[in-house]
Amino acid sequence: MNQTRERVLQEAALSVKAAVDYHTIGAALACAVTVIGIPLLVAAVPFARWYYGRYYATLRVVLTSRDLKIHRGVWVSEEKTIPLEQITDLRVYQGPIMRRMGLKGLAVETAGQSTQQGALATVIGIEDTDGFRDLALNQRDRIADQTEEPALARPVAAEGGSVLETLVEIRDVLKRIEERLNRDA
Repeated sequence: MNQTRERVLQEAALSVKAAVDYHTIGAALACAVTVIGIPLLVAAVPFARWYYGRYYATLRVVLTSRDLKIHRGVWVSEEKTIPLEQITDLRVYQGPIMRRMGLKGLAVETAGQSTQQGALATVIGIEDTDGFRDLALNQRDRIADQTEEPALARPVAAEGGSVLETLVEIRDVLKRIEERLNRDA
């Protein structure tokens, strides 16, 4: 991570136990609805608990001043760095099982992303998902406000004066400088 360019604003806290339970229930349901999966149910549930326990041990979601970084992976480690200015939306979603378990999912959507592809990244189990989302979107808006054209900025007057008085003062200083240059030449 480039410390000179960006600073960490927040690392997301995760509801690891609830998220592992949620994914384990999903794996058990997937096995239970198939004829082949029913005998595998005995092995699938412990494997799902182990796998998602390891997955959430590696999961890091970090909001920096310029990017959203997501690091995860059990067998294959993956780190996504998504520039905030490319994020079009951070969608919060919650299904009935997630609602019952007090979980929410966060989906990162970016400009130019294919709608068939779905979200660029999804994370389930961030504590205070709405607060993290709001913080990220507010930081994105701050970056966008800083890159707007300077012509849109309001003129700032000198201490206690109007813009006209400031311009007159600048004119007088420039005249004095010009007179000195003419004298020295």
